[in-house]
Amino acid sequence: MKEILQSGICRANANEIDAIVEIEQKCFPGKVGYSKRQLEQLFLKANSDCLVEKQDGVVRAFLIVTYRPRSLTCNIETIDVDPAFKNRGIGLKLLKAAEIDMKRRGMRWSQLEVSEGNEAALKVYKNAGYKFKERLEGYYKFEHNGTCNAIRMVKTL
Repeated sequence: MKEILQSGICRANANEIDAIVEIEQKCFPGKVGYSKRQLEQLFLKANSDCLVEKQDGVVRAFLIVTYRPRSLTCNIETIDVDPAFKNRGIGLKLLKAAEIDMKRRGMRWSQLEVSEGNEAALKVYKNAGYKFKERLEGYYKFEHNGTCNAIRMVKTL
């Protein structure tokens, strides 16, 4: 039986990879998004955890956290909400569930990178308690929201 972390949120399993890839492609079309192979690597083989938010058996969003050996900082690799379900608080709900799990694992800090042009995501992260750490010029190979620059944010858990 699947571990339920919060209502509607659980750890992803391998049979959900196609739904995860589909959401990634909707959120980050073309070369901007992760490929299926990259997502499989992150999800199935890396020192990571993937959470999904589901309703009525439909995966509506996912989040991948990566962990580094001997580090108290984890990184939110990606958080995607299917555009059909945006603006319902799903991303924030996933983020909060992931942070509870991070604390349970003994992590002290959560870190993420977000496109400098992604105002909606920046607002969510700020409201969730993430603070500006640094601006990363030319971070992305391809433009995200009109820029290749990113903002690194961190939160004390």
